[in-house]
Amino acid sequence: MEQQLPSFDGRGSTSTGAYCRYRIEDRSYFSIIKKEITKEAEHLGFSSEKIGKIQIVVAELLTNLLKFGERSRELLWKSVWQKGAPGIEIMTLDKGPGIGSISQALEDGFSTSGTAGEGLGAIRRQSDFFEIYSQAGQGTVVLSRFFASEALHLKAPFHFAALSIAKPNENLCGDGYIIEYEPEHQLFNALILDGLGHGAGAYEASQAAIAAYTSLPKDSPELVLREIHQQIKKTRGAVAMALKYNFKEESLTYCGVGNISGKTTNYRTAKHLSSFNGIVGHVMSSRIHDQEIPWERGSLLFIHSDGLISRWDLAKYTQIQKYDPAILAACLYRDYKRGNDDTMIVICKHPSIDGKGTKADY
Repeated sequence: MEQQLPSFDGRGSTSTGAYCRYRIEDRSYFSIIKKEITKEAEHLGFSSEKIGKIQIVVAELLTNLLKFGERSRELLWKSVWQKGAPGIEIMTLDKGPGIGSISQALEDGFSTSGTAGEGLGAIRRQSDFFEIYSQAGQGTVVLSRFFASEALHLKAPFHFAALSIAKPNENLCGDGYIIEYEPEHQLFNALILDGLGHGAGAYEASQAAIAAYTSLPKDSPELVLREIHQQIKKTRGAVAMALKYNFKEESLTYCGVGNISGKTTNYRTAKHLSSFNGIVGHVMSSRIHDQEIPWERGSLLFIHSDGLISRWDLAKYTQIQKYDPAILAACLYRDYKRGNDDTMIVICKHPSIDGKGTKADY
């Protein structure tokens, strides 16, 4: 399983599979989780020293989650890539009481669990990238990333998060995406998909659409969906949204078919992306066409499948725009998932050009 970290420091494209997900009710799966993540780290070429750090962090995360997270305790992990460096991303989330003083909890010698790693301070010290977001009465999300080399977590001119998780008891997720970012051409293109139903058939449909997308011209999202419609007719089909952003024009062009939700918001106002009825690869209206909305600096773009309840409230997450968008995606998943379908959440910070236009090593 190889997936790319959802951030760019230059030119690149990325598409990923789902997170591995565990509900944490007791200590039964602790050793299994550690073994699976360790096995992946070995496969990706991590040193024994770095694997030891990962094991400390996993132990601390799980212990804290079980001890302090009262409801909806989950651990998510996946392999990632940044600038050609393989890595592992781990997140824990819960609906516990939250952390009263994060600064105190992160102090050296402050142990939340009594283990050798000394709690959150150890997680921060051992991680290559670490963030924690906690609110009283709402719970906590902890994000930790590791890289096999000494890769830096660079501040990217275009940063996004993509959280896809299979329906409970399914091994494959039918929700998928692919994003292309070309700063030298001042373009951003994306395709977000929800394969019909769930399981292997839904996964096959979304992956076939992604494969078709990679070879298509991206001048028009409408034409992209029409061509994918023809190429995936042997699958069960998917609902989808294709998007294109031109930096010079500062407008977002898109076309959606089926139950895919999207909007841009600056935390004060929101502009919704509407879709046409139909299923790509099955039955699609001949009237679909490109639509445009402004995407202003400082605004976030959200696209999600119907695995997420559409009436979510961003205002409840104070100051969360300052954090990695993976934190926000995890909060939305925790608080608004339906729990009976695959879930896909894509969050994009407004793209900007730093003038360098350097090529990313993807």
